[in-house]
Amino acid sequence: MTFVKLDQRFSPYQMPCVIIGSIVDGRPNFMTLTWASRVNRSPPVWMVSVNVKHYTMEGIRENKAFTINFPSIDLMQKVDYIGVTSGRQADKSKLFTIFYGDTKAPMIEECPLTMELTLTSLNELPDHFVVLGTAVNTFFDERFLSDGKPDLEKMNLIIYTGIEGNPSYWSIGEMQARAFKIGKEFKA
Repeated sequence: MTFVKLDQRFSPYQMPCVIIGSIVDGRPNFMTLTWASRVNRSPPVWMVSVNVKHYTMEGIRENKAFTINFPSIDLMQKVDYIGVTSGRQADKSKLFTIFYGDTKAPMIEECPLTMELTLTSLNELPDHFVVLGTAVNTFFDERFLSDGKPDLEKMNLIIYTGIEGNPSYWSIGEMQARAFKIGKEFKA
C-alpha cells in the first residue's frame, strides 16, 4: 500500500450545508455555512464556525442571537448565491419568506427545519470564530413528517463536501443501516 501526503486542511467528511441568519445593521442577513454541529444534548448547544471577515458575524456579536436554517436541495442555487455574495453588497433577505421567534433573529420559512439560538460563547481562532449557541426554539415544516417524525428523505437536505479543487453539494441519499443496531448484530 502506498500513501501520499495531503494538505493538512483536507477533510474527507460530508458536512451539513446550513444558512445562518442574523440581524446586521437593522436588517436580516443570511450566509451559507458548512461547519456546523450539535455539541451538547441538554441543553441543546450548537457550534458554527464563521470566518472572522463575514458580515453575519457582526450581527451575531451585536445581538447575541442567530439562526440555523437547514435548506433542502430545491434551494441549492440560492444557497450557493448567498454563500458567494456578501451582505455588505446585497440584501439577501429578499430571497426568502422570513419569520421571527423569541430571539428576533431571522428564520427562513422555505427551509424544512430552522432553529433560533442565543449566543453562549465565542472563541476566536486565527481565521474563524467558533460560535456556540443554545437552541431556544426549533421549527419543523409538518410537510416533511412521516408517522409523526421528521423524514430525512422528504427533507432532502443539502450536504457539502469541501474536497480541495472539487467542492460539491450532494443530497443525503438512501439509508444504509440502522444506527445502534447493526453493531449489535455483529457483536452477537
